[in-house]
Amino acid sequence: MLASLVARGTVGTVRQVRAQYLQDWLADPQAPLTWRMDKAKAGSGALGDIGAHAVDLAQFITGDVVTDVSGVMETFVKERPMLGAGQGLSGSVGEGTGPVTVDDYASFSGRFASGALGVFEATRFATGHKNGLRIEVAGDKGAVLFDLEDLNALQVYDATAPAGQQGFTRILVTEPEHPYVDAWWPAGHMLGYEHGFVHQAKDLVEALAAGVQPRPSFEDGYQVQRVLDAVERSAGAGSAWQATAA
Repeated sequence: MLASLVARGTVGTVRQVRAQYLQDWLADPQAPLTWRMDKAKAGSGALGDIGAHAVDLAQFITGDVVTDVSGVMETFVKERPMLGAGQGLSGSVGEGTGPVTVDDYASFSGRFASGALGVFEATRFATGHKNGLRIEVAGDKGAVLFDLEDLNALQVYDATAPAGQQGFTRILVTEPEHPYVDAWWPAGHMLGYEHGFVHQAKDLVEALAAGVQPRPSFEDGYQVQRVLDAVERSAGAGSAWQATAA
């Protein structure tokens, strides 16, 4: 719904995008070393794991692409206890420690093809945040805001309203008129995280049946990877600006 609001001019000309994906499941330095902290297996850390979602969401909502970035990356805990029996964070701690070879935190400024500017942040050390994928798109006529930790609502600001009536308005997106809701519960009944995956499968199957390109496409995914690669290159070059097409 945010994409349709932006597309029909609710915010006017997009000027700024702020996108974050904040989690805290690695804030404990005694959490065991898993495959997600091994660059050879995971590719990258917070940047690729959750930062990719922030980039994808920003590009989808704006209908624009990030062309240049300036980024920083940091590994806060460079050694972690080895994983013993079990899997992931629920597994036991084994003997000794091993090196963390991925980023714990990544942030970057980005320039969109339209000239809009964006600020992105991805971390699994954001104490108090469990799954905070948050995006705000601001333009010359208003702004829209969404937070996955409040996934049945969005915030809309109308800058064209009279001065005494301006302010973010919380909209509950559980009416049948909103995308997908008519396939689920009565109006006002909440949808959960898992429903998004059902919608994803539905869109994919219907697109294939209709012979049209599914969204997101492999091309969309490739564009996200180009942004992530440019962020890594920038962080390794003292935050120098890097083109995503390089």
